[in-house]
Amino acid sequence: MKTMKALFIATVLHFFLPKAFCQNDSIQISGRLKGLGNKSVWISFADNAGLSRSYKANAHSDVFLLKVPRLQTPAIARFDVSISRSLSATANGTTVSNPAPVLDLFVFNKDIQIAGDALLVQFAKVSGDEENNVFDIYKQLVKKEEMRNYEIMQLLFNQEKNANVAQGKVLGAEATAINRKLVNVKRDFVKNHPEAFASVFLLTRMQNLYTAGDFISTWNSLSPKYKNHPISERIKTYIKKISATPEGSDAIGFQKTDNHGKTINLADFKGKTVLLDFWGSWCGPCRASNPHLKALYAKYQSKGFEIIAIAQEQKKNLEEARGLWLKAIEEDALPYINVLNNENMDKQNLVKDYNIMAFPTKILLSNEGKILMRITSSATDDIDRALEKIYGF
Repeated sequence: MKTMKALFIATVLHFFLPKAFCQNDSIQISGRLKGLGNKSVWISFADNAGLSRSYKANAHSDVFLLKVPRLQTPAIARFDVSISRSLSATANGTTVSNPAPVLDLFVFNKDIQIAGDALLVQFAKVSGDEENNVFDIYKQLVKKEEMRNYEIMQLLFNQEKNANVAQGKVLGAEATAINRKLVNVKRDFVKNHPEAFASVFLLTRMQNLYTAGDFISTWNSLSPKYKNHPISERIKTYIKKISATPEGSDAIGFQKTDNHGKTINLADFKGKTVLLDFWGSWCGPCRASNPHLKALYAKYQSKGFEIIAIAQEQKKNLEEARGLWLKAIEEDALPYINVLNNENMDKQNLVKDYNIMAFPTKILLSNEGKILMRITSSATDDIDRALEKIYGF
């Protein structure tokens, strides 16, 4: 009897233990999204082997459940619903569309829950494990402003139908102000959560919110906990590139011809604070930053401040590139020095020498010709504050 009983138990374990182990190798992602109904949800991420995974499930009365593999390290995931949320507008016979943002979250080794509105799924609350709980702290800090930015985007698409340019400028200015306001909020979160996976994730998206030196010091201040995670490689690669022009090093010299035919030699500007502005006529953010550069130039030029705008045009034909460059200078009424990198690029390519990865990139030089700071985009006021410190106002 004992032998038969042992055989029975062994048989049961043979069939049921693998199933239990299988369950232990997975986690549940469940939740309720208002307005989802019986539509489907999906999630995608790269597993620990780097393989892309995607899972889909049908909801019932707004409630859904997904099962995904349990991971050894957190993975960045994208979650969305099968409801059309894209923005679109038609003007002058041309249709412009923009997909709605998805929900960012992390898949790791514990069950997580999602709650919110299906039409605004990017703002849904994610909870259940440490990584997502900390990330939700960040989301709550920026939620009000990011929701307003999304509203502005919706209004801009609607305004495009009515071609209300004036209103569009007002909304655009509001969005710019909101983004500037969020800079310190985002920086402070990363600073205050050095061990969080969310901080590493956010840093991969925040290169434009720091000077090069501040970005490096922020990365160095983080805990080593996730510094060998695959997403950290993006940060390490970026740091390696910007380290080609470290703060305190001598600026790379050059000689170019400006738009008036005058030879411009960087060495001739010793004794002046110089801003190198890498831009292009094709670059919307570059052109949008020109009015502010003009204001800085008007404020500080008499004190010894100079701007050298270095344009990189996308046309291979030099004549076409030069034409677009000169047209943009005239349209934007740029009063400072302008040179074209495309000219004599075989002799010296400043975009390559300075390792420019994005436009606009601005590099501020001291009156001794040393690099004070480097920043991409115009999302911060670091240059303004540096000039105020140099000139006392």
